[in-house]
Amino acid sequence: MFKKLDTYILKKFAGTFFLMIFLFILIAVVFDISEKIDDFDQFTIEEIIFDYYFSFIPWLYNLLTPILAFLTVVYFTSRMASRTEIIPILASGISFKRFLRPYFLGGIVLFIISLIMSHLLIPITNKKRIAIEAKIYSHARRIDNSKLHREVAKDTYIFVNNYNIKSDNAYKFRLEKIVNGELLYRFTASNLKWHHQTKKWSARTWTERIINGDREILTQGAHKDTSFCFDNTEFHRSPFEVETMDLFDIYDFIEKEKMRGSRYLGKYEQELVKRTSNPFSIIILVLIAACISSRKVKGGVGMHIAKGLLIALSFVFFLRIAEILSEKSTIPAKLAFWVPNILFAVVAIYIYRTSPK
Repeated sequence: MFKKLDTYILKKFAGTFFLMIFLFILIAVVFDISEKIDDFDQFTIEEIIFDYYFSFIPWLYNLLTPILAFLTVVYFTSRMASRTEIIPILASGISFKRFLRPYFLGGIVLFIISLIMSHLLIPITNKKRIAIEAKIYSHARRIDNSKLHREVAKDTYIFVNNYNIKSDNAYKFRLEKIVNGELLYRFTASNLKWHHQTKKWSARTWTERIINGDREILTQGAHKDTSFCFDNTEFHRSPFEVETMDLFDIYDFIEKEKMRGSRYLGKYEQELVKRTSNPFSIIILVLIAACISSRKVKGGVGMHIAKGLLIALSFVFFLRIAEILSEKSTIPAKLAFWVPNILFAVVAIYIYRTSPK
């Protein structure tokens, strides 16, 4: 049954959280504008406000929610403890478990909001944000298209030493069709160029081999216009592309990229796992914050905030370690990004059991 205690704590939770998130986002936007002020010259005011910042703010909100929810609970709960509000509540017969219920409900609500945003809303808004950032950071976000090896269709593989995105030129290109370990077809070219008007490739210094059992047909030439089972978009894929895909698209995309042997597969899998693991961390962090802040201690609010910052930084540190291990394929992304949640869930249980009841 929803009681005055729940309403009281949830009001404090919501009010403090949204004030804190507003202030942090405001500060972040001001710093972002000051950093990009020169780069924004190439865009109109409408593009900056409606395309970029209307997309940037939801993304930033979702990014900050776990840590700010944690700090929010630490702040208002420690203030309640310093004002001796919690002791009378527990002395009235309300158990500590019952006292934590509104915190848990608040964490659940933020978790659901963040989960929906991560999987459905933010991928849509990210399209405009990433498109603008791609122009601003065109040098920093250069796609690495050297020494490519991909499966572009069933049993069909391409090998490219280097691909120039600006000119749509592939250098030292090779296409092979291999069935059951047997080479049936090979096409090589010193240079392969994509033509946007004809939607075809032109090959220079090319060689074609068709193998049929003991027979082999060899054809060579200096120039040839031809078509393959792929176009130039095969080489324009970016690791940031996956951030614009919703829950339904990202699964299919990752399966296709597994077949293609994409070098960005680890990043794609990270993105999928983070969309669930990060929102779930809100519940764990909120409960930890409530447990550590509910006791009145010397130093008051400042001491609780110091402890809270230490725990928050530890959580961010573990997330970064998980990301590095996942990128290097040391640990699968599905496991790596849940390890911090598992560790801090254990911490939450320990703190709860040792908290004054």
